[in-house]
Amino acid sequence: MMKSYLTIAWRNLLRHKAFSLINILGLSIGIATCTIIFLYVQNELTYDQYNKNASRIVRVSANLLSPENDLRLATAPALLAPALKRNLPEIAEAVRIQGSTVTVKWHNQLYRENDFCQSDPGIFSIFDFAFIEGSPVNALKAPHSIVLSRSLARKYFGHSAALGKTLICDNEPLLVTGVFEDRPANSDLNIPALLSADFDKNTKWLDEMGCFSFVLFRTTPDLKQFSKKLASISSTYVKPELNAEGATAYTMEFIPELLKDVHFSKDRVGDTAKGNKQYSLIFSFLAAFILLIALLNYINLTTARSFERAREVGVRKVIGAKPVQVIKQFLFESFLLITIAWLFGNVFVALGLPFVNDLLETRLAVQWGHILLFTTSVLLISFLLAGIYPALVMSAYKPVTVLKGRWQRSFKGIWLRRVVTVTQFAIAAALIMGTTVIYYQMQHLRNKNLGYNRDQLMAISLPMDTTLARSLRAFQNELRERPEVMGLTSGAKLGIEGLGSSTTTAEVQGRKKEFMCNFFAVDPDYIPVLQMKLVEGRNFSDSFSTDRSTALIVNEAFVRYMGWQSALGKELEGFGKKGRVIGVVHDYFYKSLHNIIEPLVLVYNTDPWVNTTTIRIRPKDLPVIEALYKKHFPALFFDYTFFDDIINKYYRQDQITMRLFNQFTILAIFISCLGLYGLVSLVTGYRIKEIGIRKVFGASVTQLFNLLSKDFLVLIILALTISLPVMTVAMRNWLTTYPYRINLDWKIFLIPVAATVFIALAVISREIIRVSLMNPVKSLRVD
Repeated sequence: MMKSYLTIAWRNLLRHKAFSLINILGLSIGIATCTIIFLYVQNELTYDQYNKNASRIVRVSANLLSPENDLRLATAPALLAPALKRNLPEIAEAVRIQGSTVTVKWHNQLYRENDFCQSDPGIFSIFDFAFIEGSPVNALKAPHSIVLSRSLARKYFGHSAALGKTLICDNEPLLVTGVFEDRPANSDLNIPALLSADFDKNTKWLDEMGCFSFVLFRTTPDLKQFSKKLASISSTYVKPELNAEGATAYTMEFIPELLKDVHFSKDRVGDTAKGNKQYSLIFSFLAAFILLIALLNYINLTTARSFERAREVGVRKVIGAKPVQVIKQFLFESFLLITIAWLFGNVFVALGLPFVNDLLETRLAVQWGHILLFTTSVLLISFLLAGIYPALVMSAYKPVTVLKGRWQRSFKGIWLRRVVTVTQFAIAAALIMGTTVIYYQMQHLRNKNLGYNRDQLMAISLPMDTTLARSLRAFQNELRERPEVMGLTSGAKLGIEGLGSSTTTAEVQGRKKEFMCNFFAVDPDYIPVLQMKLVEGRNFSDSFSTDRSTALIVNEAFVRYMGWQSALGKELEGFGKKGRVIGVVHDYFYKSLHNIIEPLVLVYNTDPWVNTTTIRIRPKDLPVIEALYKKHFPALFFDYTFFDDIINKYYRQDQITMRLFNQFTILAIFISCLGLYGLVSLVTGYRIKEIGIRKVFGASVTQLFNLLSKDFLVLIILALTISLPVMTVAMRNWLTTYPYRINLDWKIFLIPVAATVFIALAVISREIIRVSLMNPVKSLRVD
């Protein structure tokens, strides 16, 4: 019996090649899309979960609470970790990790390494590191030691053993005590090297606040009880220091987060790049919609072709076939086709994954053993959703009815096809709308006036090395003399990397106001080079000897926050200075447009370590700048960044979302069009005699086209009517995540409406015109 089912199923696949191809291609694309998005979501949701103790690891961050606003840090005081280990018996280990920019000297060349970390030896007890040289037991216990990742060891030592060799870091020789395998891609702790740290030099809790603090519990942690104990530690140790500093209104709150939640932590200063659970959820729904469209295609085309098979079913029943036997036959045919599509889908996954990695900027990899359960589930779900209904429908035919050819003309035979077509194009139209709105919002972010001219701005960074100070001054002086350089400023890095934050005190209506405020350390050329505008007062100037120590410039947001009519002459204290406001700069976006413009203070830079050189040049003049750089720093690599690249990083996740929406939209349209084309082919095939008769009686091609396309266009318009209001609400909610956003008006939806109608007409036109042009003599001879 099974052999008979297989033979019939295979013959039907070959007999109807076009419809088999449409179904297999649509289903395989849907299955591949689902699988790839599963890999992406699984990758996002399992960040750092490869650690065997992941369920017992907790990160502790600090919130500095002030009377006016709060500062949410990803880090915590350096003294917190040892205090937790000392005072709380439920904690097995506590460790501090601190990012560090290090200058490595190797073969008389200097390399700037931005992602090195300092840590306690206990890090190897909390997190899993696969050592290939040395042992985690003693790796960081000795001072002046360093542990390298495999890739970094290869960079400096080639393929020879690195263990026991010396690496010069910041002019200090460090002994390599271990080499570990590179960290997995889905880890927030992307550590290329670990250095031994001397955290014991900190004697006060407020001395060092830049350490990531992780603790390992002996059993599953109770975060509520732990939070209470953290509050007690804060009041015992931190509050007295705040009071002693005169910050009596300030408190520090410690926030515990399970390791599995750290990747989705939001809005913490100094944190690593984070994921977004909302995006993972959206992508999952989109993948499900793509598969749903493909399954609906199969159901639609299978039931649309049911009249051809109805006669076969009628004959089978007449000669004694039972309904269950007919169901088995059609289920087997569905299973065969869906299995073929599943196999092709897996092939598409393997072929398409490199493209997806480029698109999403990830490092996804297929481990078939890990995703076998998921792919098998997709196969079974697809079979159950797409195979059972057509089998039940066709097995229920009454022999007398189908042999008279009445079924296809009944309402029951056409309502499903209409619902499926409307559903498919409602989803496709919704995706077109979403893509359109995202595109316009991205254009709005790109083209919005930032309050300064970002074009052709380039930042040149140097290692923190005091021996380079003289060469730096000579380099900057020579740059100023070059005609290619249209401006130069030296100070903090551009963007949030150079942003500082400090407790600020000012007076408003006779009372002091304390709050956390952002600041940049700049020089007098900062405002003119960035082409910013002063709305009040003056710029910094070396003509005023007091500017270096007491002059401050604030932005308009600062003035509004303070409620001042004029800021000139107002006293401020903070940023390590006490001075007066000499100017007010027009508001500019020093963070991304995801953030409202916050109060900002510009201070005169007097710190020799804050030495980023920012110039305005044309890209074609870059070789000139590089030659000057090599002249003054022959041992250094030319380390530069254009500000456009810095800004693009702010919107990386938005760009990924737009790319993914684009691809989903293309897939949804493609699969929907496959189904629509197949359906039009079947419907015109059923009406071919009618078309022939109408032509005999003088119907023109235009009249026939209008007749045949009218029903499909009504369905498309109905789909648009459903999707328009739904997507309007959805995209309006999405836009609320942006403080600066576009307005949703009717013009924005003209593109998706026109695109949907045009695509539908383009798909149905070819087949309708072909049938309309057919010789009526031939069409009337069709059996």
